[in-house]
Amino acid sequence: MSSPLVAVEFLTRLRVRRTPRGDLEQVARSQMWFPAVGLLIGALLVGIDRLAMKALPPQSVDVLLVVALALVTGGLHLDGLADAADGLFGGYTPERRLEIMRDVHAGSFAIIAIVAALALKWAGLLALPASVRVETLLVVPCIARLAMLVTVAAFPYARAEGMGAIQHERAGGAAIAVGGATATVAAVLLLGAGGAYALAVAIGVALGVGFVAKRMVGGMTGDLYGATVEIAEVALLLFIAAFANRGWIDAWLLG
Repeated sequence: MSSPLVAVEFLTRLRVRRTPRGDLEQVARSQMWFPAVGLLIGALLVGIDRLAMKALPPQSVDVLLVVALALVTGGLHLDGLADAADGLFGGYTPERRLEIMRDVHAGSFAIIAIVAALALKWAGLLALPASVRVETLLVVPCIARLAMLVTVAAFPYARAEGMGAIQHERAGGAAIAVGGATATVAAVLLLGAGGAYALAVAIGVALGVGFVAKRMVGGMTGDLYGATVEIAEVALLLFIAAFANRGWIDAWLLG
């Protein structure tokens, strides 16, 4: 039986129950709750945003939100992005790329990827109109985690074993149905038709990462799952900011 509390503990630094760290089967069964945990993360960001705005200028708050997002997830997805960047760009064969991804040391591509992701998130938040700020903070972490579910279900796992292998085995079906419904309802209720566009962007990112991964290393890995979340968050923030500034996306439920 899947538990949303397991998903909370896996995707964040919040400790809400005593889930054994090595119980990968429980984590895999909790995948359907990943987008819902994204909504929880978004709610934490909204709370930080509302409080910080009382004391700091908007630019400083935007930096604070980028840092808060990294801290609340324990850098889980940023670490995956860093390892994936080193592996994909530092190796010349699938075997060597997978080997580099397992190296605990960060290379130049890892540093570039992390700096770029953080800077682009800040740029997206800075350009975000106030009219869709709350909605965007809520929905982006949610949709980005749906993007990860899509890659888990749609693409083979590149390694013979590992945490990601178990997730891939348990993916599809209920996980996509529940996770997809959560993200779709949240996106459309908060951003109307713009939410549907945002979902399309996230799925496009997921498919793009998956196709590149399959070509370069034979499939997805745990690091590439994390990279998918980070790339999706960047793409969504920039996309919503750009379209909202042109009046093509607006708040719906809370507007």
